[in-house]
Amino acid sequence: MTDQSTAPTHQPESTHVKDEQAGASERIVLKLPLKDESALHASFMPFIKDGGLFVPTDNGNYRFGNDVIVAMHLLSTDKKLAVPGKVVWISPKTGDSGTPGVGIRFTGNTKAKVKLVLQTMLGNRANIPALNRIY
Repeated sequence: MTDQSTAPTHQPESTHVKDEQAGASERIVLKLPLKDESALHASFMPFIKDGGLFVPTDNGNYRFGNDVIVAMHLLSTDKKLAVPGKVVWISPKTGDSGTPGVGIRFTGNTKAKVKLVLQTMLGNRANIPALNRIY
């Protein structure tokens, strides 16, 4: 069972946007509103190379390797980040492993900076999976 105090404030919405690069495919934008640092910790996936976040979603149309942008909003500090990534983890709606959703590995030129910002926000908790993680 997921602790409601660490869960995102509501189910993220997804939209599709066309990547500006010529010949690039469409990217999915996943909104990830997080109530506080505890909710960020519950979504943070420290074991994913280059850093990653779990985004809850009931949409079962994601595939491994899908390009996405995570629009993360930490409500307690009003910090907003738009993070490019790829789907590397899928928890189906019918699975008993927890909340349905996708794990996103950070990609692009800013992946190291994004990972560092999130690790700084989490402090000592950054390298330890949350006991009440949502993935």
